[in-house]
Parts: sequence; structure tokens; C-alpha cells
Amino acid sequence: MNKRSLHQIEAIQNEYRRIDRKWLQRQYQILLWLVVVTTAAEILMAVILQKLNVVSACVQVYLLKYVLAPFFCNVLAALTATMAMKSGRLTDRQKMYTISCLLAGMAFVIYTIHSIFGMLFIVFTVPMVLTVIYGDQNLTAITSAACIGGKVLSDLFLFWDPDRSPVFANTDTATDFLMSTAFLLLFYVLCHSLIAVEQEKNGVGIRLEIERQKYQEESVTDQLTRVGNRQALRQAFAEVESIEPGVRIFLAMLDLDDFKRVNDTFGHSVGDQYLQALGAVMLKLEVEGVQAFRFGGDEFCILFCGHEPKSVHRICAELQKQFTALDVHQRYRPVSISVGVAEYERGERPVSLLDRADASLYQAKLQKGSIHMEI
Repeated sequence: MNKRSLHQIEAIQNEYRRIDRKWLQRQYQILLWLVVVTTAAEILMAVILQKLNVVSACVQVYLLKYVLAPFFCNVLAALTATMAMKSGRLTDRQKMYTISCLLAGMAFVIYTIHSIFGMLFIVFTVPMVLTVIYGDQNLTAITSAACIGGKVLSDLFLFWDPDRSPVFANTDTATDFLMSTAFLLLFYVLCHSLIAVEQEKNGVGIRLEIERQKYQEESVTDQLTRVGNRQALRQAFAEVESIEPGVRIFLAMLDLDDFKRVNDTFGHSVGDQYLQALGAVMLKLEVEGVQAFRFGGDEFCILFCGHEPKSVHRICAELQKQFTALDVHQRYRPVSISVGVAEYERGERPVSLLDRADASLYQAKLQKGSIHMEI
């Protein structure tokens, strides 16, 4: 996989991480709102039940067990969530797990305190579904396990409300327990399936983007040398016109000296080895503002943006040095490179710049292996 494709994938993944961070903040806000809403609901329920005279416990006990206890548990969860969100040591992933588990804990508290209301087990679906956005199977599995385990634990061993019957006291309560637990299991399977489908869609999207990038690169890449082709050179010239004034631009044209003799003596397959070797050296330049292209045959171009004449000369000389040090010269015959350089003039047509660089190359070839700069 080439560097451009890797950068594209990294950009997509960075966007996914940005969305995850945004949802993490939203999930944290939901947790805080749940603290307020559940507390208000507890107080409202207490007032209504007192008005209806259906509370068997005294007011102080009821307030302690059903209002203050869940309130303090929820506040503790909110404080823990706030510290986690503000922590510089925790990664985003660790914060996601922390907030999700805290939400599962809040659902556990709500359900345990009011487990006499059988349908309240639905509160466990809230932490589970909120993790689906992340597309993390492990996170959803852990959160779901905490929710389902918390429900089973509460049903079998915790009797916060003394009026609640044991799970297996009769057929109805046992059936309710099994059905509600099965519902949460099925809900987890649904969440798991949704994440799997979303991951597959994302994977297809990334693969299609890589393929699109690959085809686009192939259309502007010389197949033999892997540097840019003429189409890429035309695109580069189009971009040059938009570069701000004051930035110096140079075009270097270079070719292999006596290349025809190499083809005539050793054959075109050997000549291709020289061209591939030169292309490999040009690809290794990796200097900012330097782009390499194959113009045709054994002629190549290098476009310099934002470089001074000394820098252009140094890079061309280094290119000559690296090329002549390759093994291909020892296997067959030494071949040098001549380089001609012309500076771009604002408003100049690309064909004019090419002609001037070609004329400069002609001057360089009068003394093979030299660099001629028209400045």
C-alpha cells in the first residue's frame, strides 16, 4: 500500500475518532441529565405516593431508601464521570469504557431500588444502545454483560423493596425473570449485529476509497519508472499558476547520455533497467517542493517550487551522484545524466518553460554529465 493511500486511510480514521470524541461528550451529557431527571422523578414519585397513601414505610425511611440513596449513587457516578472526562491520563477509549460502565451502574441502581416494577428492566437497554455509535464490539459486549449481570444479580439476591417477591416464588415471577433476561440478551445480539453491519460498511467504504485512489494514481504514474507521467506534469503546471508571487519555481529536464547506444548494444530490456534505476533514485528525493516526472523515452523532468538556485543545483548534483553509484553501471556500462534548468516566469505558458528547459539541457549535453542552469 502506497503512502498516499495510507494517508487517506489515516484521514478517514481520524475523522472516525473525531466523531467518537463528539459522541463521548454527548454520552457524558446524557449521564448528567439522567442524574437530574431520575432525581426529579424520584421526588415526584414520592409526592404522588404520599398523596395516594400507598407508602407503607414512614416518610423518613422512604426518602432515605428511594430518594436520597439513588441520588447519592447517581451523584457519585456523575463525579466519577466528570473526573474521567477531565483526566489527561485516560485515553478516549478508556473514557468511553468508563462512561458506558457508569451508565450501566446507574441503570443497576434504578432497577434495584424499583425492581418491584417489572418493566423497569428496560432501563438496561439505554447504556447498551448508547455504545453502538462507537462501533466497538468489545465495549458493547462489556457494557451489555454489566447490564445483564446487574439485572440477574439484583433479581436473585437484592431485595431493596421488601414487598418484592423472590424470583422463583411462583410461575409468573420466574417467567417474567426469564423473559426479561432473554429480552436483554436478544437486545445485545441486535446491537452486536448492527455494529457488525456498520463495520462492514465502513470497511467497504475504505476499500473503495483505496481503489479509487489507486486508479487515480495509476492514471498519473509512469508504469515503468513509477514517477509521474505527462498527465501528472500537466496537473503540476496547472497548480503552479496558483502559487503566490515571490515563490521561485524551476523546471529541470534531464536525460541519459548515449542512451541510444545502450539500447543498440544491450537491448531495450537493459535500457529499461537504467530507466527504472533513475526512476527509483528520483522517487527517493523526498524533498518538499520537488516533483519528478518522466517526459518520454529517457527524458525526465523535475519541478522545484520554493527552492533557490543553489538548492536546485545541489539536488540535481546529488541525483547524478546517486544514479552513477548504482550497480547497473557495473553490470553493463557507465551512463551519466545531463541536466538543464530553467526558471519559470510568471504568466509563462508551460510549453515555453519546457522549451527553455530543453534548450538548457542541450547546452548541458555539450559537456555530458553536466548541469546547465538558465537563470
